[in-house]
Amino acid sequence: MKSAGFTLVELVVIIALLGIVAAVAAPRLFQAGTFQSRGFYDTSAAVIRLAQKTAVAWRRDVFVCVTATTVTAGTAVGCGTPLTYPSGAPATETAPAGVTLSPAAFSFDGLGRPSAAATITFTSTIAGDPPRQITVAAQTGYVAAN
Repeated sequence: MKSAGFTLVELVVIIALLGIVAAVAAPRLFQAGTFQSRGFYDTSAAVIRLAQKTAVAWRRDVFVCVTATTVTAGTAVGCGTPLTYPSGAPATETAPAGVTLSPAAFSFDGLGRPSAAATITFTSTIAGDPPRQITVAAQTGYVAAN
């Protein structure tokens, strides 16, 4: 008669494998800074793309203001009146601790073209976090986030 279950050897092997996976994965879970930095990078690119798409939809200038710690899209020079996401929240993103940006200011016209080519550099002091850039092409307004 066969009995269902695991043998002692199978249980020991599974526990050993789980221990190895936990030893490798656990440190990554406690270093959330790199994930927050990447999230900020992605949402910053989304703010810039929102500005371009809004400029085309409204057929008017929309401005992008980048400071050392924020990215904002607005309807006036200086971004005093920020655009809003469909959820109603303002289209402003703030950098997590340890991340700084190269300041820039430009606008998109009603055809989606930027007033000037722009490169926004993200510099991070977080261990293991690589430098990143968002580039806005001069003629087309293509927003490249690699």
